[in-house]
Amino acid sequence: MAINLGENPWILIGLMLFEIFFIVVPALLSSKLEKIPFKDAIKGMGFQKNEDIFIKIVSGLSFGIIFFFFGNYIIIFFRDFIIGNIFSTEFVELGQEGTINTSPIQPNYIQLIILVILQIIIIGPCEEAFFRGFLIQKLKTKLKLTYSLIISSIFFTIYHIPPFLVPLTTSITFFGYYFTFGLMLSLIYVYFNYSLIPCSIAHSFFNVLILLI
Repeated sequence: MAINLGENPWILIGLMLFEIFFIVVPALLSSKLEKIPFKDAIKGMGFQKNEDIFIKIVSGLSFGIIFFFFGNYIIIFFRDFIIGNIFSTEFVELGQEGTINTSPIQPNYIQLIILVILQIIIIGPCEEAFFRGFLIQKLKTKLKLTYSLIISSIFFTIYHIPPFLVPLTTSITFFGYYFTFGLMLSLIYVYFNYSLIPCSIAHSFFNVLILLI
């Protein structure tokens, strides 16, 4: 049975606020283990001055639009073509029944505005700071960059289809979809010289488009 977090928009808003811990907890751990100031740990996750801000903003918005228009094709490819053929259509149907739905149900205008703002200032920046700014930066000091991107994308996928909350069929059905987006966001992060701006904006804008359209 699907987990519908959007049934009460206020609960969804409250849960979204908890994503700030994606920045606070890793920064605290880094400051303690590496014996550096908390502020420097935050900066190390990607929150520092950036050059070419305009280009990065426009690029992020463009990638967000691309993700939005090609997202359904990515789902269809992995869900129907890959998983549907390897397993069965019944397997895919079971997978879809166990998804976590975060789409708000009949939000009022105030709730919708708050949700959009949180997508922009909390969800995109916080998730990208952890999965890209923290994980990739830490992993690439020990592993090859390619492995760092793959591991980061796997963690990103697990977060969105947590095996302790959703059935195995759901994890398998949607693994390729979330992994692909995680990997694309990671590549954007690396391409723009480890800047959080374009990948955060792409992530946030993609979510906002799904929310509004």
